[in-house]
Amino acid sequence: MNEQKSSNMNEQQPVSGTSRRTFVAGVASAAAVLGVAGGRAFAQTTETITYNTFLDPGNQNDPRAVAQTQMIAAFEVSQPRVKVRVVVDPSGQNGVRAARSKADSPDVIRVANFQLPEFVSTGSILSIDELVARDKVDTTDWLISMDQTRINGKLWGLQQDYRIPIFVYRKSKFEEAKIVPPRTYEEVAALGPLLTKQNQMAYAVPIGASGGIGGAQALVEFMVSSIVAGNSDPFFVPNGREIGFSEQRLQLAASTVKDLFTKKAATPVSLQFAYNEMQDGLRAGTIASATFGLFRYRGLKAAVANDMAWAPAPSVALNDKQTVYGFQLCINSNSPRQAAAWEFVKFMASPAAQAIAARGGEVVARASAYKDAYFKTPEAEDQLGWKTVVQTRGRIVNYSIIQSSFNQICGEAFQRMILRDLAPAAVAMEVRTRYADALAKS
Repeated sequence: MNEQKSSNMNEQQPVSGTSRRTFVAGVASAAAVLGVAGGRAFAQTTETITYNTFLDPGNQNDPRAVAQTQMIAAFEVSQPRVKVRVVVDPSGQNGVRAARSKADSPDVIRVANFQLPEFVSTGSILSIDELVARDKVDTTDWLISMDQTRINGKLWGLQQDYRIPIFVYRKSKFEEAKIVPPRTYEEVAALGPLLTKQNQMAYAVPIGASGGIGGAQALVEFMVSSIVAGNSDPFFVPNGREIGFSEQRLQLAASTVKDLFTKKAATPVSLQFAYNEMQDGLRAGTIASATFGLFRYRGLKAAVANDMAWAPAPSVALNDKQTVYGFQLCINSNSPRQAAAWEFVKFMASPAAQAIAARGGEVVARASAYKDAYFKTPEAEDQLGWKTVVQTRGRIVNYSIIQSSFNQICGEAFQRMILRDLAPAAVAMEVRTRYADALAKS
């Protein structure tokens, strides 16, 4: 096997030009090395750890779930005395409840960056700084610095992937109107007279409450967080409690959204839109464009016979930064199986495992995983483009310990602004006042 040697025995590197079967065989031959390097000797009996994730191994139509199953199989080959049982948790609420109740299971929880402050606040997530240092995990091999993922100065998990907003549009509609993808929200607003007609909206703004974790998550994820945080401002303070962005940035977000409706790039029907409604509209052609999630792009592109394209997301000023989130693997601090859990986390975030995850369509976190042969194939073209956007325009921000409540408050305030034609200053006041009340009750 032509395997690239790692300078660090604790982490497996991606394998170029090898089959899945060859890869697993290679992992099997390295199992003893992994066990010694991790500094853990497991009992002769089999130990089972539980893994809480939204990816259902029974869903063979989701390439991300298929890749997850392959990664787990490779881990079990490398650690034959550790088995992994998957707990499917689409909303992430099972993991939150377990953390709050100090349950000793699940052992490993897949946590979105925007949920991590809430998990950390429960005291049930293990800080991993000492483990990272002990096992010499390469802290430089990430598209975005690991330091950006710290909460209260500590690492609580290893990043698996990144998600950055992208501008998604129907190619035929833009070609017919002889226009190119907008780069700023001012250019987005100018799409109104060109593309909004009868049953077609130029650009959908997702202010609806359905889907996601908390009402209007899509609005905050795709637009608000990037505008209020800007290029260098905080979103929330490091402990995840008080708002970190300025009054001016919040008013800027409100005025930007209102302008899109005033100039009819967006129409009031999108006040009820969230993830699924946006996807349905883009697929049907009733939405010509939107800032959307790269994690749904492949399905959309396949559904409309390649009449879908993407570009970097618009911003207030040209090439402003965009907020990036993804998923980390975190260890339950109440688990009696922390040693095995750490080996699993370390493996799943290793370059070799990340190369498998990439085949499922994710923008994986480890920079060296992009040396894998997969990234020389046409299937990886979009992911390489997203990787570049993440590296050049992405930044990870601090979120709230009650992020779902913040999302709900924003959605309702923005809806009222559009329906009652309120000033952006009224939105800013409502968001700050209601958030302070919600925080006091949390």
